[in-house]
Amino acid sequence: MTDPGTGMIVVDLHGPWIAARRAPMLRVALPFVAGLLMAWRFLPTVPQASYWLLAMTPLVIVVMALPALRVSRWQRGLLLFLWFFSFGLFWQVVRLPESDPRHVSHAREMSATWLVRVDAINGITPKLLRADASLIARATGLGVAAPVHGKVMLSMMRSLESDPLRVGDRLILRATVEPIARIADPGGFDRQGWAASRGITWEAFVGAGDRIYLDHPYQWTDVFAAARERVGKWLKESGLPVRERALVKALILGERDELDGEQKNAFARSGTIHVLAVSGMHVGLIFMALSSITGWWGQHARARWARALVLLLALWCYAGLTGASPSVLRATVMFSIFILAGLVRMRTEHFNSLCGAAIALLLWDPAMLHHVGFQLSFLAVLGIVLFLRPLQALWSPSNGLLRQVWSLAAISLSAQAFTTPLSLFAFKAFPVWFLPANIVVVAAAGFAVYGGVALIALHKLPYVGEALAWGLEQLLRFVGWSTGVFASLPGAYPAVRASFADMVLLFALVSALGAWWLWRWGSMRWATGMVLALLLCSWGLSAHDSHERAAFVVYDERDGVLAAMLHGRTLDVMSTTDSMLTSERALLKIDRHRRALGIDAVHAQALISSRSDTVHRTGSSCFGYGRWRSHRYDVLFSTGESPAQVRSADRFDAIVLHDTGYLDEAQLDRLLASTQRLVLAGGVPWRARRLARERCNARGLYCHDIGAQGAFILER
Repeated sequence: MTDPGTGMIVVDLHGPWIAARRAPMLRVALPFVAGLLMAWRFLPTVPQASYWLLAMTPLVIVVMALPALRVSRWQRGLLLFLWFFSFGLFWQVVRLPESDPRHVSHAREMSATWLVRVDAINGITPKLLRADASLIARATGLGVAAPVHGKVMLSMMRSLESDPLRVGDRLILRATVEPIARIADPGGFDRQGWAASRGITWEAFVGAGDRIYLDHPYQWTDVFAAARERVGKWLKESGLPVRERALVKALILGERDELDGEQKNAFARSGTIHVLAVSGMHVGLIFMALSSITGWWGQHARARWARALVLLLALWCYAGLTGASPSVLRATVMFSIFILAGLVRMRTEHFNSLCGAAIALLLWDPAMLHHVGFQLSFLAVLGIVLFLRPLQALWSPSNGLLRQVWSLAAISLSAQAFTTPLSLFAFKAFPVWFLPANIVVVAAAGFAVYGGVALIALHKLPYVGEALAWGLEQLLRFVGWSTGVFASLPGAYPAVRASFADMVLLFALVSALGAWWLWRWGSMRWATGMVLALLLCSWGLSAHDSHERAAFVVYDERDGVLAAMLHGRTLDVMSTTDSMLTSERALLKIDRHRRALGIDAVHAQALISSRSDTVHRTGSSCFGYGRWRSHRYDVLFSTGESPAQVRSADRFDAIVLHDTGYLDEAQLDRLLASTQRLVLAGGVPWRARRLARERCNARGLYCHDIGAQGAFILER
């Protein structure tokens, strides 16, 4: 627009553009991240990525070193953008596992003796210990060890002689390392996706006698190992009940091993599961508390340096005390950059500091960009940076309590603004009551964190320790009760089926709506309407497609068969026995399948083992003579004791082999001649499985082993 006084053209920038102009790190982060994503998507070779970087570098040096060149500001900016893009492309390629000749994916022999380092302990049961580990070396024979890289998810059987593991321990394992490829039941827990979200694509099962403890090389978190043990001991001595003590350990140390399934489920359904994972919220609580305590020191140089030193020391000590998990390290690095930016009086826009933290972490590990935890952390902080102040400005109650409640609500809404689209896409569900739950639970959890620290420090003082323990117990009981209430409210955790396109449109809708409503950008009103129309069209198409979908599923059951046919919004389920169909495990599988796909009706019968001449109708399908048919699928179930009879003209979409003590080769060949897919379900011994796989390989047929590969899903 034009200034009426001077006649000069003035660019009027509102909302986030002001922060963007003051955030030079944004101009680095955007092309750098774009280069990382481009390399991940198209996988160029190292020479190709190096060529672009080498071609751009001399040109950038010449332009930046010779200001006499007549290069405009936008041309210089474009050149720098292309250089950072090329650097991101190069950095991702050289750090990809495929580019490392020593990565485990290039190993020829996967059954070997491995040297590993424990990175995280995910769970401990009386029989099994689950951990993440980094591969260090692989024995190649004659006592020679070849260096190897890669991360692996370990499932280790425990024995009475097993030493308790710590993060950083080095072990020698005899195991087979293989890709995580087990197929999850529809709507069930996806181990492959869960591991991939943490950058792990390999797994190994280790028997009780197949691991040897080697040593524990020193790492910086060992300084706090004794303190962690003392904290656990103090909590046991504090007199807290088991459930409340488990909550304190989760809130302060991030140890969730004592939490029961009911507690975890209540936090997840109420939208407050982030409270249990020591992450940015907990680091932020420490940061805010210490900032308030040291605020009276003033703003002169000596006070700023002293405050920064205290904050940095406290944050990194807390990171070490909690075991320096990736989520804590991300938050600690981010807040450290905020502190340093304010200390040296650089551009203290939080947007700039956030971009700087992202660059630092992605330089350390570019694969972190694809971890869901990293994405959610930065999207939450981005939402707070962009939306918190405009939201708080909408209402300023005079009552102090209402002001605090509105502040918590604004923080929760700001964080959810950008995390909701990704959460819907990744987790396929949404906690409807997240706002009131977060207002109540996060406030109470904040007091619980401070109370837990005070209890640990003062629990031995007469009367004081007892009073703190009683007060903390009541507070944690309230936290547990409130999460249970919100989790049990009507429609607390409905399934939401969001596609990748829906996620992109939701991000666009949040951005356009925020710019129109909070930053008063009038032009964004039309953009909001257009995006909303596209989103409604996308949902309409998805609803139409849901009526046309069809699938045949054999669930991941190793004993017997539990199978289903999907027709639009109807699910027909069959099993070998009534007891299997009514078991809690089977009912949970069916319910997850129903929730994940929005199924309206479920019809279930136990008919698969039946070989009578009666044809039974179940929903939109019929079953008889071991044959299950619908308008889309024709499936045959066969056993060794009562093999199905097939004619030469029969053609089946799949044949399910189950409960087979003995497998006749001639009968197997007749079955394979009438299908392209063989499913080995429960009750098939290993000799019969091996024979079936060999016969399928010889014929070029697909053979799916439920016991080894998980669920079988055939979709059209």
